[in-house]
Amino acid sequence: MNKLLRDLMSRKTFIFSVVVIGFFAVLAVAAPFLTPYNNPYRVGQQFVAAPYAVPAWATVFPQYKNLPPDVRITLTPSLAYESSGEVSQLNSSTLKVTVPPGDTVNVTFPLRWNWSSPYDVRLSFTLVTPNTQYFQVNLFVRDFYLMSLSPLPIPPEVTVVPGKPNPVIFSTELVNPGNSPYVASLPVQDQSLASLELPKMLLPKPGTYNVTLSFVNTGKTTEMFLVTLPGYSSLGYAYGRLGTDDNGASVFSEFVYGARFDLYLSLVASAIIIGIGLIIGLLAGYVGGFTDLTLNAFTDFFLLIPGLPLLIVLISIFDITGTIVNVNKAVLILLIISLLSWPGTAKIIRGQTLTLRNRTFVEAARALGESRMRILFKHIVPNLMGILFAQLAYDVPGVILAESGLDFLGLGITEFPTWGNMLGYATNNVSFVNGFAWWWVLPPGLGIVFISVAFYYFGTAMLDVLSPYKLRGE
Repeated sequence: MNKLLRDLMSRKTFIFSVVVIGFFAVLAVAAPFLTPYNNPYRVGQQFVAAPYAVPAWATVFPQYKNLPPDVRITLTPSLAYESSGEVSQLNSSTLKVTVPPGDTVNVTFPLRWNWSSPYDVRLSFTLVTPNTQYFQVNLFVRDFYLMSLSPLPIPPEVTVVPGKPNPVIFSTELVNPGNSPYVASLPVQDQSLASLELPKMLLPKPGTYNVTLSFVNTGKTTEMFLVTLPGYSSLGYAYGRLGTDDNGASVFSEFVYGARFDLYLSLVASAIIIGIGLIIGLLAGYVGGFTDLTLNAFTDFFLLIPGLPLLIVLISIFDITGTIVNVNKAVLILLIISLLSWPGTAKIIRGQTLTLRNRTFVEAARALGESRMRILFKHIVPNLMGILFAQLAYDVPGVILAESGLDFLGLGITEFPTWGNMLGYATNNVSFVNGFAWWWVLPPGLGIVFISVAFYYFGTAMLDVLSPYKLRGE
């Protein structure tokens, strides 16, 4: 065993393969601890940042330098305000605003902004108004009259309940002529674009901008308002380790869970392929005669079948007939790939078994009266371990490529991330991006390349070290 380990560790390609495979294995196993999003294709786990947000570390490059991250802050008021009224801090999170009759009190909250414009702008606070109908509370950002709150349901004013706590949310994504005075003032042809243009106009570049709440008392008595400190939030264009996709979902989460699925599927499928190939190859090679002829013809028939086209046809048929509704699609793909991929392994094992059955140690075992099963599993299978390990390693990339090809074409897994459907979605949406979404395309592409090369080197090393007959001709 020490010699075996020394032989393996002396090969740089083997060390490389172990490091790469170990990296992806750890990534897959630790996926639930690395990201809170276990399925970024679900609507509830999307828009964690703006669509096509670059990785946060990419802001070191000049073209991404001023891109904003996600921002969530609580605004605090400036001390100055214009009115004969009074503004006081009721507690750490609530202001009391007293407004004389017929007067207006403006409370300004400075917003310090250090980046280019965000994807959206969202302001939220809770408002308790006087128990009358003679008031109005208006929201401004800079000089933009964004929202008007009133007890009277007169659009574009938003109705509030007098004397009760009213949660108030302003979002640029939800503005329309019915809830925003600014949008209502726009020409009709521009109103539909307001939600896209407003963030660029409200926070166009780095600077300090004022968010103002204007409390208007139209009655004849002094009135009091309670308002919590406004919370500001916006989705940024720089996010996380690998940015976001077209739905604002975390590409890093998609990548690690894609690695988890692809590795699991490929290892299970490869084990099934090795199992089928071993049984058929052993029987054909050792028994010989009519059994060998029959099994060899059966294997040749499967070898003649074009694998990927048949896989596409079968999946399409199952989709159309509804069979796939009753069977887990991942399991179905696993079984189909396994049942179409064993002939190559069976041929290799058959050929090696044919050479082993005539070896002296097998003849000696047969002369001693050992059973056929004992000879197979005690003398022949141990001498096939190099081939078996190598074939297992060689089959993994094949399975990943076949499954990824299906997903890329949209015929495979679509309800949760895989490397294949990540590449498919990225390719389909790249024409809508202002530039090349490299942070979405490169991780799954490089993942497939590195894992395939690593398993090839791993299989080659195991074949060389475990095969006593130097099957590669060395």
